[in-house]
Amino acid sequence: MLLRYRVMAFTTAALLIVLVFVGIPLQAAAGRPGVVNVVGTLHGFLYIVYLVTAFSLTWRLRIPKWQMVLVLLAGTVPFCAFVAERKMTRRVQALAPPGARTPAEADGHSRRHGRAATLRQRWVSPRALLLHLEVLVVAPGCALAGWWQATRALGGNELSWVYSIEWPIFALLALAGWWHLVHEDPEAYRARRWKVTRREESALPGDTTAAPLAPIDVDAATTRWAVLLAIVASLEIALGIAALVVIPLSRPSGWLPAHGAAVYGVHASFGLALGVGALGFWWRARRGSRISRLSGGWGLACVVVASAGGLLTEAQSFVRFLGICVMLVGALLAVGAYLVPSAAAARTRALDAAGSGAPEAAAAPPAGAGPTVP
Repeated sequence: MLLRYRVMAFTTAALLIVLVFVGIPLQAAAGRPGVVNVVGTLHGFLYIVYLVTAFSLTWRLRIPKWQMVLVLLAGTVPFCAFVAERKMTRRVQALAPPGARTPAEADGHSRRHGRAATLRQRWVSPRALLLHLEVLVVAPGCALAGWWQATRALGGNELSWVYSIEWPIFALLALAGWWHLVHEDPEAYRARRWKVTRREESALPGDTTAAPLAPIDVDAATTRWAVLLAIVASLEIALGIAALVVIPLSRPSGWLPAHGAAVYGVHASFGLALGVGALGFWWRARRGSRISRLSGGWGLACVVVASAGGLLTEAQSFVRFLGICVMLVGALLAVGAYLVPSAAAARTRALDAAGSGAPEAAAAPPAGAGPTVP
């Protein structure tokens, strides 16, 4: 999991650096939007993968929710994904058994060096200097990008109004992340994690076995319905890709295209069926188990997002491309949401199989034991 997150963090950060410091200047100064179109689209799709891997890693580490949000948003601010990657790597390494230095030794080391050493490590250490340099590049860069988008919005580009608000928010997030990372003490965090681990181990002194996993209650009908909706959503994605191949992206505005109307009609029919099925599944699952409610609610929300993206494809402009991206992302997330009940059912079956095999193993006589005399 850590390796996948590191790969996606480096990839997302590298693409964003190229987009901000190469693509945007080329588009603004030379009028060449090629780098922005290609790298921006690629970064948008890979950022979704980064969100999934980052959320999975931060959820397993059980870090505070506000820190999780900062890690998820690091892929949208230049250079911040590198900082988040180092932060997460150190946290994973901190969960490993400590080396020669115990928490008591770490506290003694801090007392010997005093407040002056703490301030030196916080503000003028190599790590701190790198953070200062990054925030001096990122925060003004985001502010300049926001000013540039504001000038474009005043010139008549309505989409730039969104970016004129988004870039200053990125600058504030960069400042908040810099402040938090500068004030974080790796030794104190390692000592805190070590104490938590020892407390959990000493809670049950005589029991060294792991607590059994509780099965998840998901009925078979809900699982079959969810799998069917996942299949329909997958077919909807395949038909959408086929429509992109058959129907030109630069077609005139209108709902029904002149070329590829049959593919467009089948694609729309599957989308309508998916919407009706998602609404019915949510209505049925709202009184079911927690997994059923989660799958039904998130699945319906993702289908609504995909439908909104489909409505944006009517106009012949950049909004059409944006709608296609939103439609694809919503359908992919809907597939994942509707596969949750089947994954929970598979986990329950595995736990039942393990539980049924345990008594048989316990009842079997030990090897080499002779016959029992009545």
